[in-house]
Amino acid sequence: MRPSSMRRHLNIIILAVVAALVGVALYFIIPPGDTTFLGLDLQGGLEVVYEARTNAGEVPTADQLEQTLSIIDRRVNGLGVSESTVQQQGADQISIQLPGVTDAQQALAIVGKTAQLEFFKNDPAARPIGPVESREAAIAEAAKGDVPEADIEQFREGYDNTEDWALVVEPAQTVTDAEGEEQVIPEAWYVYRRPPELTGAAIASARQSYDQFNRPNVLIDFTSEGSTEFQQVTKELWRDGLRSGESATFAIVLDNVVESAPRIDHTDPTLRDGISGGAEISGSFTLAEAKDLALVLNTGALPVQLEPIQQAEVSATLGKDSLRAGLAAGIVGLALVLVYMVAFYRFLGVVADLALIVYAILFWGLLNAIPVTLTLPGIAGMILTIGVAADANVVIFERIKEEVRQGKTVRSAINAGYSRGFRTILDANILTILTAAVLFYFATAQPKGFAFTLMLGVATSMLTAVLFTRALLGVMSRIRFFARPAFLGVTGEIAAPSTQGSAAPAGARARASRRASAGARDDGRGPAVAVEALEDDAASGDDPDDRLQSKPAVAATGGTKSAGARRNAARKRKKRK
Repeated sequence: MRPSSMRRHLNIIILAVVAALVGVALYFIIPPGDTTFLGLDLQGGLEVVYEARTNAGEVPTADQLEQTLSIIDRRVNGLGVSESTVQQQGADQISIQLPGVTDAQQALAIVGKTAQLEFFKNDPAARPIGPVESREAAIAEAAKGDVPEADIEQFREGYDNTEDWALVVEPAQTVTDAEGEEQVIPEAWYVYRRPPELTGAAIASARQSYDQFNRPNVLIDFTSEGSTEFQQVTKELWRDGLRSGESATFAIVLDNVVESAPRIDHTDPTLRDGISGGAEISGSFTLAEAKDLALVLNTGALPVQLEPIQQAEVSATLGKDSLRAGLAAGIVGLALVLVYMVAFYRFLGVVADLALIVYAILFWGLLNAIPVTLTLPGIAGMILTIGVAADANVVIFERIKEEVRQGKTVRSAINAGYSRGFRTILDANILTILTAAVLFYFATAQPKGFAFTLMLGVATSMLTAVLFTRALLGVMSRIRFFARPAFLGVTGEIAAPSTQGSAAPAGARARASRRASAGARDDGRGPAVAVEALEDDAASGDDPDDRLQSKPAVAATGGTKSAGARRNAARKRKKRK
């Protein structure tokens, strides 16, 4: 197969691949309202800043903050918030952005909940204080007992946990007795000794379910180690009840609140070896509260306590106005570039416009496929990449026009333009990508979006400007009308080809000389054709069969006869004289 035929087939394959990529991109784009993620500044939502403190009121360590960020991120994803932002601010603050959140209170309750799940025995050794009627009464009783003064001071300052003790409340609740009458059990306070029998670390998973009365509850599955520990605890409680003649209980405490107090029936012989498997947290839950509790337990307990210090709700209306303004700027910018390219580069401009449209579809589809959350800085990065994509075509098209002005055929000019202009494009785009990468690494929040979209846009523009545009021009160059220089926007005088200083290899010069002799015998146009063929072969490495015998090159030689023919004619005239 000839080189020209191989290039033609390769160009067709490239166009087919790009067409397939466009189809895939459209799959990720349509419908745009459901597939494109918008940031907080474009669709509104909630932004809150928390201050983190340990149970002792100290500044958390770097490891504790890192663990907290990871847990909060999983909780936010469980809320169904797309592309939220969770990041550290300073040494002890965490900033959270929740785009599209409508129920701010529910989001804050889930995100900021420490979810410290603990299982305590309800015996005098594990619970020396309680029940008493108030927090103050529990602290006073603890001060009379063997609770150290340092722990008492922390309780008085508002902390519920110390390293060795926990101040726990059991909320008031209404129960129905056997006769169907309702009774109100008042609030009760306790002081438990740490460590508890079990913690949330023993939980493998939690899920919302319903109890035998069709009330929402939460079912817990333990890890293998946690299941063994839970079985041992319930076995000890069964034996304690058997000795005392009264069924023992244990408290399931979540964030220092007693959620339930299951009773181990000592009269049931099946509980002799304890309870294996899982546990149930039941109480006066609503369905939403049970689901939220299961979500919090699944994501683990926060190692610190979070206190909201700043909260801001972004209006959805403001976000929509910003989105419309950003999109309008992008559309107007793209339209102006499309018009300019056609006006200045004629048919090459049409090809460039088609490449820009393909670029826009591929870029948008790539943003949705990753997915990338669009913010106003991100849209600014997208608009900037339109200029980068057009600039690559401008560099190549100017080089093509320059090659045509020097007397090359259109096909050879295209090959030479791309081979000589590619290095300039590559250098400029690599520099832009490196600059954006530095900005992405050192910046925070929204500037990262600008840098990321800029990097993606530059990489995508390289694909369309170098592969797609070149393949399309390679196919179009075989069409006869496309070979007219004026059709490419080339104006002014076209230079005559010259053989002086030619760097063509010897083989190419020999082939050109033979073709020149043959052309002189046929129609007297051999030298012009040979010179043009020689330059094209040397500059672009084209197949010799790909040359076009253009009339401007013939006219530039000053006549239709070769120099040898003119010398023969002169000798004949001299002999006749």
